Amino acid sequence: MASISALGGHVDASALRHLTLKDSAEEIVRRALLSGSMKPGEIYSANSLSAQLGVSNSPTREAMMALAGKGLLEVVRNRGFRVVEMSDRDKQEVYDLRLLIEVEAVRRVAAAGVDQSEALVLKNLTEKTIETAGTEDMLEYLEADQAFHCHLVGLLGNRRWLAIVENLRDQSRITGSYHLKERGMLMSSAEEHRGIIEAVLAGDDRRAAELMTRHLDYARPDSGTA
Repeated sequence: MASISALGGHVDASALRHLTLKDSAEEIVRRALLSGSMKPGEIYSANSLSAQLGVSNSPTREAMMALAGKGLLEVVRNRGFRVVEMSDRDKQEVYDLRLLIEVEAVRRVAAAGVDQSEALVLKNLTEKTIETAGTEDMLEYLEADQAFHCHLVGLLGNRRWLAIVENLRDQSRITGSYHLKERGMLMSSAEEHRGIIEAVLAGDDRRAAELMTRHLDYARPDSGTA
């Protein structure tokens, strides 16, 4: 049975006080998946994680079952949970759906227009992604990147659409998007957010969709960067 000892190093323990036990455990495991500290093919026990967090087994198992339902873990009968291994076909399916759903969401936000208060939030989130890219802390960058894109999509006011985008983005980044850092593309990817937001705030929906499509190119399985 694999150890999950690396989980705690990336989590602000104070965050546990603001979430339910199940949601806290789910966020911790999700971050471990993104960071790559949980390895594909290894079996992980809900009991082990429960002991580490100092909570009962029930909320931890619920959290891991929820992540299995999102396609990030898979249940191994009578043993525990295994990190999903994304095949090239899996990656292609996720990429195709993101092109259809995430790009269209950004286009619609641009077409609808964004008020000044939300424009300021988007600009701040943009600069946060660039700031974290400069530190080269991949886990913090991935979280800042997620906050930027999900806030943008969230402006549609469609909770189900947002949930689908959040899930697709997590599926595309299981075990970390470290190819961006390894290929020296992290900062350039972060800086692309500025162009996307400029197009959105200008109400140029065609340009926003074009830039968002280009931005997602890093996730294309045959791009050499996925």
